[in-house]
This record gives sequence, C-alpha cells and structure tokens, in this order.
Amino acid sequence: MKHIRTSRGTVNTSFQKKTTDYSGFRVTVMGLGLHGGGLASARFFASRGATVTVTDLKDGKTLAPSVEKLADLSIRFVLGCHETSDFTETDLVIKNPGVPVDSGYLAHARDAGVNIETDISIFLSHCENPVIAVTGSKGKSTTVSAIHFCLSRILPETRLGGNITVSPLTFIDDLEPGAWVVLELSSWQLADIAGKNCLKPKVSLITNILPDHMNRYKGMDDYVADKKLIYTLQDADDFSIFNLDDQYTTRFMKESCAQKLVFSSKKLPAGMNGAWLMPEGGLLRIGREEHQILP
Repeated sequence: MKHIRTSRGTVNTSFQKKTTDYSGFRVTVMGLGLHGGGLASARFFASRGATVTVTDLKDGKTLAPSVEKLADLSIRFVLGCHETSDFTETDLVIKNPGVPVDSGYLAHARDAGVNIETDISIFLSHCENPVIAVTGSKGKSTTVSAIHFCLSRILPETRLGGNITVSPLTFIDDLEPGAWVVLELSSWQLADIAGKNCLKPKVSLITNILPDHMNRYKGMDDYVADKKLIYTLQDADDFSIFNLDDQYTTRFMKESCAQKLVFSSKKLPAGMNGAWLMPEGGLLRIGREEHQILP
C-alpha cells in the first residue's frame, strides 16, 4: 500500500486509486445512521473486498433498519460505543459529516496516520462525471431538486445526491458515462473535503449566506471559508453562480476563477450575465441578448 507524509502524519493513499478491488484494505465507517451515508460507504467498500467495521454510538435496536440492509455483506458492527482500535488499526476512516472534526476518536486516527474521508470525498475521487454542486445557508434542497427536475427531463440519466439524504455512493456503479450529477453540499460536507483536491464542479452555485451552524463555528468567517470551497478549484472552463443580492457575493466573484453568472430580485447591472425577476416574469441575459424565461 502507498503512504505519503502529511502534516497529520503518514497517510495511506491507496484508496484514491479508481479500483473495484479493495481486498485486504481495512475500512472503519464512523456513523451508520438511518439516512444512507454510512450505509452506502459500508456497502461501497465491503462489496469491493475491503474488511469493513461499522461503528456508531446508537445501539443496534435503533439502527436495525440500516443493519438489515447490509445483511448480505460480511461487515463487523460495533454499536452503542466506539473502540479506539477501530480508528488506529485501520487503513481508512469514513466519517459521517455530523461528527465534529475535533472528535477524540478522529484525533486518534490522525495520530496513527490514518486517512479520514467521507462518502462525498470517496465519490468525487472515483467519479469523472460532470458535477453541479450547490451550497448555501437556505434553499439548497429546493435548488438541487429544481435543477435535477429540469435536467432529467432532457437528460434522464442525471442523478441527484449529497446532503439531500441520498449518498452519491448509492448510484456510483450505475452512472452512465457523461451523465450529470447534482450534489447538495452542506458546510460540514465541504469542510470535510478541504485540502483533498477532489471537488472541481463544472457548475457551482451558492444560494445565500446567513448565520447558520454557529454552534460548530467560531464565527461567520470560518463558516464562509467552508462555503467558498465549492468554487476553490474551478477554472475558466467552469461556471460559478452567485446570488447578487447577498452581501458576500462581491467577495466570491473576485475570488472565483470560473465564468460568473448571477441571479437577483432586481435587474442586473449592465455587463453581468444571469437571471433576475421583473413584474412580467423572469429574464435571462447572456451577452447582449435578453430572453424571458418565466411567464
């Protein structure tokens, strides 16, 4: 197995290979849950030959529906508690986004040189399909659902996943080449992929920025820093879409290297491409042309 030295210690990186065989690879899934993320991660690695341990502080009775869905696979379950050895004597830890980054068990994993990933980072490391990534404080689920609804009418192979409670690992094996993937990404999910160089969406969109999850952040600057990760790796071949009515958009537009589009409740200033609302309906401007897109 390949290892590299990082600021966190020695990290096993062989998981990054796009392979269907993880025989001999040890994976700990931290947080099974009831909404698919941990379940999808466990199935992804177990079905590819890895030795998988699933651990969750919830007990077996509570997690019975998820455990039952994995009954066809050889998986070790540690429920109702965590065991430190599962985080130190493993090759990879898959973290549920709801687990705080300062978890003592994750600290043990880092000290042991174990790489920590999520279902999103694993998906992005293996997926070569074009991605539309959406984040924001409010309206994420509505936005990704609308995008998926519209795209799937002309491109029925389009898939939807992420924070909308559908792990993209559930459909990674069924993705058609070139099919679009629409991902809703929370600030926590974005924070978990910081520095991994795996998120380069063809289209990024930030709905708005409002104080949110302040119990997990020192302040707005840290929260905004995580949101900005959605466009950090984009370049001139990509597109960033911003809310012109949001106070952070000016900063975002200066930083993003992608082509910019905006949306607003007011007519756009001259020279800006995007959409806005007027009494007669929605209007779209691309270059010098304007088109009505909503009656």
